[in-house]
Amino acid sequence: MATLRKGGGVVALFWQGKIADPADEAFCEALAGRRFRTIENAASEEISVGWVTSALPTGDEFALEDLDAGAGTWLRMRIDKKVLPKKWLAIHLETEERARGKKLPPRERRELKADIGEKLLPRVLPTINLVDALMFHERKTILLFATGSAVVEAFGKLFFETFALPLDRANPYVCATRAGLDRETTAALERAQPIRWPDVTGGEHGGDRRELPAAVEVVHTDGGEA
Repeated sequence: MATLRKGGGVVALFWQGKIADPADEAFCEALAGRRFRTIENAASEEISVGWVTSALPTGDEFALEDLDAGAGTWLRMRIDKKVLPKKWLAIHLETEERARGKKLPPRERRELKADIGEKLLPRVLPTINLVDALMFHERKTILLFATGSAVVEAFGKLFFETFALPLDRANPYVCATRAGLDRETTAALERAQPIRWPDVTGGEHGGDRRELPAAVEVVHTDGGEA
C-alpha cells in the first residue's frame, strides 16, 4: 500500500479558475488525458512525465477511490528519465576501437558512438521518480511534496497541460491575500511597498558607506554597539 511521504520539504501552489471536481469522473478523465507513457523500450535518451495513481504507477487507470486522501485529493506525478551511462558507453567505444586496431578520427568516433547508443539504449532502464501532491479543491491550493526547481517546474507544466490553468508558487504576499483578511487590511496590504534595506557594506569594491536610519542600531559580533 503506497503512502504519502512523511518528511522533507513542501511547496505550496495556487491556481485561479475552475477545474473539474475531484469527486467527478471528469477529473479522472482529465488526468487520463495526460497519463504517464512508458519509455522503457525507447532507443533514444528521453524524459516522460505524466499522471499515475498510488494504486497503479503505470498510469493505465484512474479511479476516484485511488485519489481520495481524506481532506484532500492525492495526485501523483511520475517522471522517467532514460540516459545512457557514460562509463558504459566509453567501455564499449574503447572495445570497438581496440577491435579495429586504431584510434578513430573525431567524425568516425562520433558515428560509432551514435551506433553504439542505438544498440545499447533499448537495454537501459529509465530512472523513476514518483512525486506526490495533495490538492485542496475548494481552497484552490496544492501542497507539492518536492522542492527541487526542475520538479516544481515539471509539475506546473503537467498541471497546465491537464487543466489549462497555471500554478502560482506561494510567497508571503500571495499567502496574505488568500488568508481571508478583512477589507481594510486587504486594502492596506495592496498599498504596501517593498522594503529596500540600506547597503551598509559599501558594495563589493568598497564604495561609499550608506548611513542607516537613525532609529536603527548596528550591533557588533562582540556585543558592542556602533
